[in-house]
Amino acid sequence: MKNKKLSTISIIIIWVVTIALVPIVSKFIEERNMKNNFSYISSDFDIKEYSVILDVDKNNKIDVTENITINIPENEEYKGIYKSIPLWIKYYDDNEKEYKSKVKISNLRVIGEQFEVSSYIDKVGIKIGSRKVNAEAGLHTYTIKYRYDFGTSVNNELVYNIFSNYKNSKIKSMNININMPEDAKDYKIKFLNRSEDLDRNVIYTIYKNEIKASINDYLLDDSLTLKITFPNGYLVGGSSNYGIICMMICIAIIIISLVVFVLWLKHGKDYAKKVSTIEFYPPDDLDASEIGYIFGEKSIKKLTTALIIQLASKEYIKIEEIGKNKYKIIDIGKDKDGLKSLSINEQIVYVELFKNSSENIISEDRSFSLVFEKISKSLGTIFKSKVKDNKSNRMMKYTFLMLIVSIILWSISYVYIKDLNPRFDILYALSFISVLVTGAFSIIMDRKTEYGEMIIAKVKGFREYLTLAEKDSIELMVEKNPKYFYDILPYTYVMGISDKWIKLFEIKNIPNIDLEILDNYENGLFIIV
Repeated sequence: MKNKKLSTISIIIIWVVTIALVPIVSKFIEERNMKNNFSYISSDFDIKEYSVILDVDKNNKIDVTENITINIPENEEYKGIYKSIPLWIKYYDDNEKEYKSKVKISNLRVIGEQFEVSSYIDKVGIKIGSRKVNAEAGLHTYTIKYRYDFGTSVNNELVYNIFSNYKNSKIKSMNININMPEDAKDYKIKFLNRSEDLDRNVIYTIYKNEIKASINDYLLDDSLTLKITFPNGYLVGGSSNYGIICMMICIAIIIISLVVFVLWLKHGKDYAKKVSTIEFYPPDDLDASEIGYIFGEKSIKKLTTALIIQLASKEYIKIEEIGKNKYKIIDIGKDKDGLKSLSINEQIVYVELFKNSSENIISEDRSFSLVFEKISKSLGTIFKSKVKDNKSNRMMKYTFLMLIVSIILWSISYVYIKDLNPRFDILYALSFISVLVTGAFSIIMDRKTEYGEMIIAKVKGFREYLTLAEKDSIELMVEKNPKYFYDILPYTYVMGISDKWIKLFEIKNIPNIDLEILDNYENGLFIIV
């Protein structure tokens, strides 16, 4: 019982730490991906001129043309450039509230050049140029075209990340031409660095439906995002750039938690706890190892020692000290037919002790160590068949499997699939809470049988009586059964109260067992020399 509590506490601690790490690690990966998810050009040489032409439609789509002019020095090996386009845009409203939006990039191509397109979770990359042929020295212009779909807007807005933090690429000058479908006078146009308004730093003019902007050198070292807010009812159509996979996963995780809860109600909820009752004798005639096992003692050596003490108290064997921490076990010749009155565990130990001779010095008998596995298996079988609810245990394994699946699915959906509309991000929180629920009920799914609850209550009552009983009460038991002390001694030993028991009776020694060195038995018996 005590070890069971420690085991449960350990599992809960491990579970809490694990479940705390899942969102932390997932958030770290997601933020790292978003941090690296920006529009940039990687070039070994200076970008002489960078011009962007944006042809905006009313359905929140843009036909983008980028002209990138590179100044290639003489006698330099040059293979091309790399362009990255983000698939998730992070932007802010006037109150600095953060929004995220998923975009679609289609028909990505380069005019008159070799190119390779690579798709990632959060971005699309395009490598321009030949791996085998160097570009000629001088000015070289690459023209990139693609369709940019911002999708259906929540706030009548169109957001386009023009560039972000050009690390190893230096841009000399940049121009932006925005062609709107109608006159731009009713549009609210902003150039932003994250939430910072850059309108005063960006030089731009508006003429009818055309917006022209130029960027100075200072701004080219940071990021620039274009945000256009349209009048109500201006946008028409618009597509949804989100999928349903993450939504289905989140709903499935929530359903799993409900299933696990129902399974717990049916197979895992503990039966009513039994009230501990005073027990004068071991309940249900259980032997000392069985009582110790139920009490929570998991040391097979200690449980086996208790069985040897029990055999000695029943006068089947004699324990004789033949040296410091060295003992001889002697078969004192009791009628072998009497073995049938012993428990199965006592019989196992007795047979293993004297299978070769009527005497055994266990510390010199290496083969005797096989008894530990036999006793462990026997106790486990008894515990599983009588005390442990096997169906509940099987359900616990199934629910832990469902828990692992839930954690994996949640992590994959949050970090890698990422097709959930940000308006429904609450599903991530609800599904994660569901993972917590699944884990909690998986941990407490295992339960005892009704017999198990009853026998544990009796074991508690038995130990409580042995711990609290006064000498007068014990003497009354001895009057009824003169062997009461001998019968109970192995149980007090395995439950850790033998010293109190011996002092209560003020007995120094008894036949077959040396009480003064009782605590040395466990180590002395089994030390192989």
